[in-house]
Amino acid sequence: MRTVTAAVIGLTVAACAEVDAAGADDDPLGVDDAPATGSFDDLHRRIITPRCSGTPGLCHNGQFEPNLSTPSLAYAYLVNRPSIEKPTRWRIQPGRPGDSVLIDKLRGRSVATRMPLGAEPLDEVDIAAIEAWIAAGALRRPGAEAAPLLNEPPRPPEIGIYRGATRLDLGGATAIQVGDVITFRHSVHDFETADAQIPFAAFVLMTGRGNIVVVPSAAEDPHVAPTEYDPSGPMGAGDLLNWRFTWTVPATLELYDEGRGTRTPVPAAGQTFYPIAVYLDSAEGGIPALRIDDRVIQIQ
Repeated sequence: MRTVTAAVIGLTVAACAEVDAAGADDDPLGVDDAPATGSFDDLHRRIITPRCSGTPGLCHNGQFEPNLSTPSLAYAYLVNRPSIEKPTRWRIQPGRPGDSVLIDKLRGRSVATRMPLGAEPLDEVDIAAIEAWIAAGALRRPGAEAAPLLNEPPRPPEIGIYRGATRLDLGGATAIQVGDVITFRHSVHDFETADAQIPFAAFVLMTGRGNIVVVPSAAEDPHVAPTEYDPSGPMGAGDLLNWRFTWTVPATLELYDEGRGTRTPVPAAGQTFYPIAVYLDSAEGGIPALRIDDRVIQIQ
């Protein structure tokens, strides 16, 4: 990886373009005054508009996720899209109303709040109509193509620095010494890919001047420290830190200058750097997740 930062930014831009292109299939602000019976637009006109999004005073008129203000936006936000409250499940899973979080929210079933919030629940006939539409495939219109399966962006990794079982980075700067065996850990979290199946994950150790600490144990590319899956990883602030890279701090560091392509040996003592964690959610067309930790690590 000759230019780590440029590569990650390039991947991110490409991924964002892919996600943006996968939005609503027509005018996102358009509203059909005579929608076909059995269509999502018909349900939107009869049920969603008057109860959820029809005026600025209702919660989902664009001010709160999901945006249900128009049929096109509502369809894009609901079908095959993960829930905020239950992030491992879809809001609407075509063909499976019982597994769709939207139905849980409308019925008040194992959720924090029932929708519509602070108002009378939907009539049973209206909930049943939405369930029937989902069971029939959740198509935008009768005979339309199925909603696209999008590659949801992975969450940024959480980083943890350990010496043995002791976490070192809970305060300010992290102090380590030559000879210490340090384990750099990070989390991964993707909607479609299980943690253990993430195809690529790594740390980059970068100095404040932009040079990269060369890691000799990373034979394929010593400028990047690949991490490996650790099913017994500890819990972080919000997720398991179950990917790791272990490093014995050497007496001499090699600092790689990406711009010049040079390596310079320097005494390790006195050097400071910060870790960057990155992973891809799939091998082909994957979306990168990146965390640049601003907590400095100092070798004493």
